[in-house]
Amino acid sequence: MKELRIRFIDHEKSTIHRIQNFGEDLWRSFRENKHVEIDLEEIDRAKDEIAYLVHSRFLRRSLSEVHRLLKVHFMEGEVVIDTGSA
Repeated sequence: MKELRIRFIDHEKSTIHRIQNFGEDLWRSFRENKHVEIDLEEIDRAKDEIAYLVHSRFLRRSLSEVHRLLKVHFMEGEVVIDTGSA
């Protein structure tokens, strides 16, 4: 499994409320997916980062969903996405 971290770097635009709304939509997208582990409680505590675990073979598809939701929330230029091993 890989850990994917979405870090919000624009502290003026990326308010906690916007970050959590984005995270809740991301959770709704992945909650039934067996290839992703995402924790709603962690999202509800998020201040400047959202992280989740994803199977390597599903990484590209999950990144597509992240980018789609960033567009929906008008947050495309406010993040840095890091992937690593968990």
